[in-house]
Amino acid sequence: MKRNDQGFSLVELIIVIAIMAILIGVLTPVMIKYVEKANVSSDQQLLDSVYQAVVYASADPDIASDPASKALIDGMTTPCTLESLMTPADNKLSKEVMDTLGWSDLNQSTYEQLLRSAHSSDCEIYLVYQGGIKNPLVMWITTTDKTGKKDTSNTSNTAAGIGDCISIQ
Repeated sequence: MKRNDQGFSLVELIIVIAIMAILIGVLTPVMIKYVEKANVSSDQQLLDSVYQAVVYASADPDIASDPASKALIDGMTTPCTLESLMTPADNKLSKEVMDTLGWSDLNQSTYEQLLRSAHSSDCEIYLVYQGGIKNPLVMWITTTDKTGKKDTSNTSNTAAGIGDCISIQ
């Protein structure tokens, strides 16, 4: 009686494992780039959401009639942080922005938890009114890198120096 064992030999298994290791080694760096670009895109969408919330809230006549909110809107001609919209407390502008975004506050810890790309722990969202109808604000996240190279050295608090920060211009 003849046995017909059909299976894989140890040599065949080692060859398959070696081929898989080579493929993983080649594809991993490529996949890491795509993951970082997806993270940057996610942060760009977050910034766009904040941008839209601030623009729409600023254009609301009820908010523009609130003296505290009007002072904040008028003060946006110089670069300011998103957190600065919280002062003075209980202004309609910050409440509307928070309601639109679904956030409990506008401080750094709130949006830093939502950032997915490379950033340092002292990142901030800056905004400045530049005029115009199409893009009335310039907004950027400091210590971020829109190129996906993880360079978090851009800490500019002026629109002219934002460099490769994730931004809307």
